[in-house]
Amino acid sequence: MAVRAQSFNTRQKMSTNTFEVFHYRDTAIKEVALHHHDFYELYFFLSGNVSYNIESRSYRLTPGDLLLISPNELHQPVFGPEKQNYERMVLWIHPAFLQQFDLPGQQVSRCFDTSREGHTNLLRPDGVTRELLGYLFNMLRQEMHSEEFGSELYAMGCLAQMLVLINRMAD
Repeated sequence: MAVRAQSFNTRQKMSTNTFEVFHYRDTAIKEVALHHHDFYELYFFLSGNVSYNIESRSYRLTPGDLLLISPNELHQPVFGPEKQNYERMVLWIHPAFLQQFDLPGQQVSRCFDTSREGHTNLLRPDGVTRELLGYLFNMLRQEMHSEEFGSELYAMGCLAQMLVLINRMAD
């Protein structure tokens, strides 16, 4: 069962204490206020004419870019003047929930650590990795809307794979 993209929702608070995944497709967003939240955000850019401000940095996005946004980091998209399809997949993860994926010496929040030398909010995955990320985002979304046997476990497996992949890219 394919889950369709949705229009942007201005809600900036999680409604769960685990994770939430969205696939947004819009053409008429004028502005999104500079904001922050108390959870982690993964933002997978698919299309549009967008720059993204995170704290004092601005990133010009190209399709396939991945943004890592830590809790309390100020951020906002800035749109180009022409109306284009603006499509992205967004994953919000509650910090306490993220910790359950940690192993001794391997914290999955490492990729979000702004104090780490060489940290960047922007990752530009290669073609194969970009395809894999897209697949994992789609499967995670699909499983979260499924009532099939093991869907919650399958979603957790997708999330774990995604977190490992992203941390490998961030190193």
